[in-house]
Amino acid sequence: MNGGTDILSIGEIVIDFTPGREDSSYIRHPGGAPANVAVCFARMGGCSAFCGKVGNDLFGEYLMNVLRDNGVQLKCGAPTNDAVTTMTFVTLADDGNRSFTFAQKTGAHLFLKDSDITPEIIINSKLVHTGSSMLAGGSSPGAVLRAMKLAKKNRIPVSFDLNFRALQWTKPERCREAVYKILPYVDLLKVSDEEVFLLGGEEMIFKVMEKYDVSLTALTKGEKENIVFWNEQEIRRHPVPQKAVDSTGAGDAFWGVFLYSLLSQGFRTRRDLSVVMLEKALKYGVAAGGLAVQKQGAVNSMPLKSEIEEVLPLYG
Repeated sequence: MNGGTDILSIGEIVIDFTPGREDSSYIRHPGGAPANVAVCFARMGGCSAFCGKVGNDLFGEYLMNVLRDNGVQLKCGAPTNDAVTTMTFVTLADDGNRSFTFAQKTGAHLFLKDSDITPEIIINSKLVHTGSSMLAGGSSPGAVLRAMKLAKKNRIPVSFDLNFRALQWTKPERCREAVYKILPYVDLLKVSDEEVFLLGGEEMIFKVMEKYDVSLTALTKGEKENIVFWNEQEIRRHPVPQKAVDSTGAGDAFWGVFLYSLLSQGFRTRRDLSVVMLEKALKYGVAAGGLAVQKQGAVNSMPLKSEIEEVLPLYG
């Protein structure tokens, strides 16, 4: 896909500190769900851009360089002086599953402002992507809503990752309320089996989609079956079993490749969607997630297009 920006990813880019080999040691890794999606899309060969805030510090400079090195265009504006770059500490279980502890209550990613969302960066994109972490406080909820409204006005599809992190919210109900306010602007929704309770459970997905006019919902279940809900149909695919090292970013790899596949197949509006298109996108996405869990770190685990194509025969 050449010319213009294929995807504009709006949201957090953070420093993930993951456990090192020595006791009580941590290794710095770039992360943040929207940033992961932007990098993943670029590694597939797409034209991706990122809009988000970092602090005016060395970590922020490092993260911006990571995006540049991965071919992601920067649409962030200046770093903020109001907060330091967001940092999280990741705890890994023996099976690779992770939990997060945020180093500060209000990180720099929550200082995205309306003025950072210019009509140009929206209009010049084929797809806008963001997630729920940007709704947790600060000025970022207003900026995200502005981006969604501009996209809707210009008939540009919006992708949204529910991406619930309990530590960002005083209670789950606050996250649910924030998500339901923006759902009318969402076309493509991603949710994991750990988050689907916010929609009322898996059995409520189609009802939520109908109420808020969501085109499709992808439900990821890790090593279990992954499902795309679309047009009153459920398209399913099991992943190939993998030895998981770190599941951080696996859902972002799935979604980044899923979105890339849709756009590369010609998706621009909901009328373009078909079973064949979605089956192919789901196959690619599941393969990407399987590759991502085999490496430590989020951005670092985003697969290359060549790596995905190498393992695709395993998925039938």
